[in-house]
Amino acid sequence: MNGPSLKKTVAAVVTCFFFPPMLSGREGMTGKRALSDMRSPADTLRLRTSYTKWAIPAVCVTYGIVARFNETPVRRFDKYVANRVNENIRRQYPIDDYLQYAPVIAVFGLDFVPGIASRHNLRDRTLLLATSYLFMGAAVGAMKTGIPVWRPLGQANNSFPSGHTAMAFTGAHLLYREYRDVSPWIGIGGYAVATATGALRVVNQRHWVSDVVTGAGISILCVEAAYLMLPVWHRALGIHDGRGGGMALVPAVTPTSVGVGWVYVF
Repeated sequence: MNGPSLKKTVAAVVTCFFFPPMLSGREGMTGKRALSDMRSPADTLRLRTSYTKWAIPAVCVTYGIVARFNETPVRRFDKYVANRVNENIRRQYPIDDYLQYAPVIAVFGLDFVPGIASRHNLRDRTLLLATSYLFMGAAVGAMKTGIPVWRPLGQANNSFPSGHTAMAFTGAHLLYREYRDVSPWIGIGGYAVATATGALRVVNQRHWVSDVVTGAGISILCVEAAYLMLPVWHRALGIHDGRGGGMALVPAVTPTSVGVGWVYVF
């Protein structure tokens, strides 16, 4: 397998490290206020923090890109793990095809648990979900096409990055962001399920370790970008804070049937 060109690699790394923090500097701003207008210590601290929170996912993506070069330590580790799996595990565990959806189901399913409130209402969570998966799908699809990598058993050359892992971590990071004020264990549970999904992709010999790490990094970057886009969607759709977002479930019982009605007001 030939590694990607230096130009493509540098472009990818620069994008991962600098584009999201540039967007994050605008989080929470109103009107046409620019970065150059921020002068208070609180704004400066917020800007520094915004760079810090992108570090881990950016490193994950960079880790996967480095693995695309032949015989780097990261690439050798990929091969080492794949060889150990091939020697010691003889069966497939297809549960990863379903497990990838569990975190995002929980993002909405926790609405039905008394005493647990999300950070955003159903309308905004739907916008966040749609934007996150739009960004994630575009990024994963572009990388699978632009950086062809053969899967461990040679099934296809679209191994990089792991779509299952990206799907799972997108839901897990949304879960963390929405419910971290309720309990950190909700987010931890989501990350655990997403990590298990990624591990099963390696165990099932569908992906290299670097594919899984990159998928996780991409998903977190995309979720953070979706939160930055939420005020943009509000302005575009004419949504004002404090309006809408009401939901109600109304049971309906008749002598011949039992049902439930769902009403949501934007």
